[in-house]
Amino acid sequence: MDDFNLQFANHPKLEQLKQFILEHGTYAELKKGEQFSTQDKVNRRGAYIENGMFRYTRADERGNIHIVGYTFSGEFTGSLCTLIQPDRPSLVTIEAVRDTRIYHIPYSKLEEFFAANAETMQLKCTLVEQSYLLMYHRLMDIYCKTPAELYLDLLDRCPDIQAYITLKEIASFLGVTPETISRIRRKLEK
Repeated sequence: MDDFNLQFANHPKLEQLKQFILEHGTYAELKKGEQFSTQDKVNRRGAYIENGMFRYTRADERGNIHIVGYTFSGEFTGSLCTLIQPDRPSLVTIEAVRDTRIYHIPYSKLEEFFAANAETMQLKCTLVEQSYLLMYHRLMDIYCKTPAELYLDLLDRCPDIQAYITLKEIASFLGVTPETISRIRRKLEK
């Protein structure tokens, strides 16, 4: 699954969507820690990440924060739930891990673009299909790969990720303890 997110974002059919967002979206620079979307609030926009990184987190009923995903330069970000059902709140908070440059666009403008013709409607289908495949692959990886394999996959996707996030965050994302990540790192150094 190396670079699956990048393959998803660079899907040939999605190039037209990327170009539409670059041409009709609004350029913005988000500072490290700034939120693009907030859990349980309706997020009415999506974005193309020109340069940077976002962390997806979800707070559980006890107030514990879980890191459930990342998106990187050259990828799309936003609340798929809201894109599919306009009044549905976001399931996650999307926060800049470092200073990040994006082009964001209201979902209403995207819907107008998608509704223009059969070809652009197919782009929405492709976007949803690719998002589903991304999530399905992630689920399969959680069940079928070792923590070491998951850690290596993360490093393959973003080799410099350790410069931006803590060991505790990596552990949360992979569903293991920080001690497990420390052991994996020590083994890799040998």
